[in-house]
Amino acid sequence: MVSTIILVNPNAGRGRASALARELISRQKTLSDALWLEPADATQARTQLDQALSDDCQRLIVVGGDGTLNLAVNAVLNKGLGKKVYLSVLPAGTGVDFARTLDPYPTLETLSVVLNSKRSRPVDVLQVNWKNGQHRYAINTVSAGIAGTVNATLAADPGRGSGAYLRATVRAFFSYRPQPFTLTLDGEHWCQGDLTLLAITNGSHFGQGMRVAPQAAIDDGQAEVVAVAAMPRGLLLLRLVRIYLGNHLGAPYVRYRQASDIVIRQNPATPGLDIDGESAPGGDITIRVIPGALRFSC
Repeated sequence: MVSTIILVNPNAGRGRASALARELISRQKTLSDALWLEPADATQARTQLDQALSDDCQRLIVVGGDGTLNLAVNAVLNKGLGKKVYLSVLPAGTGVDFARTLDPYPTLETLSVVLNSKRSRPVDVLQVNWKNGQHRYAINTVSAGIAGTVNATLAADPGRGSGAYLRATVRAFFSYRPQPFTLTLDGEHWCQGDLTLLAITNGSHFGQGMRVAPQAAIDDGQAEVVAVAAMPRGLLLLRLVRIYLGNHLGAPYVRYRQASDIVIRQNPATPGLDIDGESAPGGDITIRVIPGALRFSC
């Protein structure tokens, strides 16, 4: 019987994740009999989690970045264990934006305290549905527009590191062209036109620290919808600073609203989606908030 699983991304933080996980175990003796998973890649991680997750599992600790957490969330929900398995995250990758929403921010010190507690909190998820019947879950952000180009540029960046997203964003400015979107929120037509960026978020941050939705709450049953209108490339570079600071929602070039059901219509040829830092197909999609789909240790 496996009651606790520790999922480690060995590539996160340039190998730092494995060291962090071992330090956590040394501090938390109750984890000495946990099942250690350190898959070589995402495909192996999905297979190992599918085999390990069962009704006996009570806790899943993810050591890595947003992509690793997204993989774990999808595995738990696809197994129907969202209300049973208590999730925890120990940030170790370059993209740790969901963790920035948690209070306190997970560290070795705070997580050791959390794991000794039997308390948990509900966390919403975003279910992304394509017209072909496929679906995928996001715990933090689904973004489109320039975000898809940035993600493709980021994947080709051999350096990665803490400034990788900003570098990729600057590079994407020179190739991206605003794309037409039509958005329907909770059954009401909301926006139609060319957009530079569209972000539907559960958490407050994306893109390695951009405060794209500073008012976000991960347990309110609502997604934050942020649409940035088309604008001259030079202005966009200047206004990127406002997104990092989180004071852009009142700007005339930004539309913002909360919703629980979002329908997006876009040209299938446009750049794909960025889901928790991972690439996904674009086209017409529906995003629905599933309130309290997960339990996080607190």
